[in-house]
Amino acid sequence: MNISQKQKKQNRKKIIAAAVEIITASDFKSATMRAIAREAGIADATIYKYFPTKESILFGYYNDHMEALIKALKAIDDFNTYGFQAQLQTVLETSLELYLPDREFVAATHKTVFLSFSADFKHLKPIRKMLNDIIKDIFEAAIEVDEIPDQMFLDISHQFFWDYYIAMVHYWIKDDSDQFTDTSVLIDKCLDLACGMIKAGIANKVFDILTFLFKQHVLSHLSYVKERVDMVHNIKRRFMEHLDED
Repeated sequence: MNISQKQKKQNRKKIIAAAVEIITASDFKSATMRAIAREAGIADATIYKYFPTKESILFGYYNDHMEALIKALKAIDDFNTYGFQAQLQTVLETSLELYLPDREFVAATHKTVFLSFSADFKHLKPIRKMLNDIIKDIFEAAIEVDEIPDQMFLDISHQFFWDYYIAMVHYWIKDDSDQFTDTSVLIDKCLDLACGMIKAGIANKVFDILTFLFKQHVLSHLSYVKERVDMVHNIKRRFMEHLDED
């Protein structure tokens, strides 16, 4: 029997919600696909039409989280009037707010999805891309209004924020301070430092220094190296000519 796309989406959400319930109540290792299917109210075999493994359900949860984050940011009417640092901070704080109802589930699964060497990078890639697209838009908007200088390593900046985001979520999971005050302070201090360096063009200046050093101390020695290579080739040629004469 064919079912509508709407019903498929509902079933998918039921499966993810069931996984959150079961993993929160027990742990990821002891959770089974059969138990998740029954909690979701679908047939045991049907769950595999949506998710081939229980690990893929985790990626489904975090994929939905990123989509919810994008939707929440778009719902902030004056978000485009925020400064560069305020926008980055809002991304983090909004994400943590969305995670809050499922904090125990996130604590049980975050390492498996984001920090494990066995993580399925094929499924992680679209999650990462969604966050990177948000950060890219924030950087490009700040560059356009001259709030920050043009970035020579914009892709590296995205990678830095991805790693920073994962670290902040992991810290928040472990944070037992009142209303997660320690996480808020750490986010503020890290962003103060990072944004200060970006606005000062530190990365660009470091690149300029490295370029200067490369030109002065590497390229300048290439002629020396070439001379030595030519000398070796000449010696080899003369040696071969001598053998031919013999």
